[in-house]
Amino acid sequence: MSDNPAPIEWDSGGLRFAASFRGAGATLRVSGQVDGHWQELLRFDDFIDQPHYHVPASADPIMFDRDAQGEPLAFFVAELRDHLGELLTTAGFADVAAHVDLRAVTDDAEHIRTAMIDVVPDDGYVRVPGVGLQRVGS
Repeated sequence: MSDNPAPIEWDSGGLRFAASFRGAGATLRVSGQVDGHWQELLRFDDFIDQPHYHVPASADPIMFDRDAQGEPLAFFVAELRDHLGELLTTAGFADVAAHVDLRAVTDDAEHIRTAMIDVVPDDGYVRVPGVGLQRVGS
């Protein structure tokens, strides 16, 4: 974490990942080539209140249940590491999934986790084990 975190972008397995901070929390956007153009495919919002994800990115949010699923960031990283092909197919991007190096993304799981941590400002936020991102004093 830092005082003024910049967005972090990188490519892995043929996809582009972009981690950033918005006032509600950290966001991870997963984009891929669709008809020769980059398009956001999936989005994971590790928000302080109401964490959720979108499959596809343009869909309504799938709300995250901390009581049933644990810490949002750990869940999101595990989904990308272990179920990316299925997520892309469910999102309507089976053609994209066929060209993704899933092993490369699996191997990059720690980078995904670290980037989502690094984009959160140091001042005013903390990660609580088993709960996730919280405002200091919450």
